[in-house]
Amino acid sequence: MPASVPIPSSACGGGLGWGLLVLTTALLLSACAIGPDYERPESVTPPADYRGIAAVQTEKSVADTAWAQMFGDPELVAVIQQALTTNLDLLSAVARVEEFRARQHLARSAFGPQLGANISTSPNPQSREDASYSGGLSLTWELDLFGKLRRSNEAARAQLMASEDNARAVMSALVASVATTWFQLRELDAEVQIIRDTIHSQEESLALVRSLMRNGVSSGAEEQQAIGQLATTRAQLPLALQNRAQVENFLQYLLGNPPDEIARSQPPTFIIVPPEIPVGLPAQLLERRPDVRLLENSLRAATAQIGVAEANRFPYLSIGLTSFFGLVSPQLAHLFDGDDPATEVLAIGPEASMPIFQSGGGTANVEAARAVQRQAELAYRGGVLQALREVADSLVATDQVRELIAQNEVRTGAAAETLRLQRMRYRAGVISYIEVLDAERQLFSSQIDLARSKLSQLQSYIDLYRALGGGWSDAELQKLQGK
Repeated sequence: MPASVPIPSSACGGGLGWGLLVLTTALLLSACAIGPDYERPESVTPPADYRGIAAVQTEKSVADTAWAQMFGDPELVAVIQQALTTNLDLLSAVARVEEFRARQHLARSAFGPQLGANISTSPNPQSREDASYSGGLSLTWELDLFGKLRRSNEAARAQLMASEDNARAVMSALVASVATTWFQLRELDAEVQIIRDTIHSQEESLALVRSLMRNGVSSGAEEQQAIGQLATTRAQLPLALQNRAQVENFLQYLLGNPPDEIARSQPPTFIIVPPEIPVGLPAQLLERRPDVRLLENSLRAATAQIGVAEANRFPYLSIGLTSFFGLVSPQLAHLFDGDDPATEVLAIGPEASMPIFQSGGGTANVEAARAVQRQAELAYRGGVLQALREVADSLVATDQVRELIAQNEVRTGAAAETLRLQRMRYRAGVISYIEVLDAERQLFSSQIDLARSKLSQLQSYIDLYRALGGGWSDAELQKLQGK
């Protein structure tokens, strides 16, 4: 609280006159704020189209699709909805928004007056009787010369927006992570079913070998080959069950729950990825992706901090008007009683902050602020490039995995037919059982690869959705904030 010098009430007019002069001067000077105004860097210019896009794109983007409509699995929608209310990372990001909202209110409060109460003494070293005591109220209102307070408020506002974008980015990543983990779980369900079906098929093959062996057609060596193949396949089941349990545990972690099973009543299903996916224009990433917006708002805040640092270098940076109304008494005991009336004092006068010599500290602060702003600009440029790369990677993955699935489907069909024919030939005594074993291995491998290629397609589809900026909703975030 700036010091207030009591003056006789008869001199109030002079103090008020000086105060009005200072106030008028301050208002004229505070019409502008020093420091650079934020402008988006010219170096951040996205290309006209994404790499790998054959057709001309419009502004329509799959990222505009709400996540609940993006995935057609009702059980997955319910799981995502639960994650959006219980995930700890998302709740922490929302709490961080509340923190920066309070900080922004704090920065804005500097524009208003500050009221305080004080009681002070002015002792006389020669005599205790000559000491004086005063008490009253002090009102201070700092005027914003050179825009320091405005730049501080601008920086706080940008930091608040960055925290909001961070919450959106966390939500987008959470939706993508839950969906990916869910489909991993469903793919492992499919693998477990494939392994069990293969075990059942190989048990039938072993029974066939033993039947033929009793008739003298098959040998003991072929029986052992069948037993070994069956054991190999059975050994795959514990590993698949382990992987599935670990994926369930991770999904429960995303839901904010301790490790446990995940309830699912439907058989493993996969959503159908459309052949044509609208991706919009690269320039939309600057506005749609919350992590890119976060980096830009951080750059905006760093730019405003340069103005704060530059304003701190100037003398008469800010002027406060201090008013004092109170009582002055030579004895503290009689300050508020009527036996020895205290002198009433009214004082209004200017107060100025005038840094004279900072040993280069002001210049160093400006240089540091400019360096931070430069780092923020480079981070923003890097974030834009990262976003463009992620979209391009997801596009090529989504496109190429279609051919992978098509070839795996052909391979699986051929392997199934080969196994059927080899078993017929084995029964007829044309081939040895080793060829049947090889056909069984080929079918098992092709079925697993087909299931995994379908999962890869879904993962690339989800990655593309997130890379384009989909998966977040302000309405959902406002629910978490109780609005």
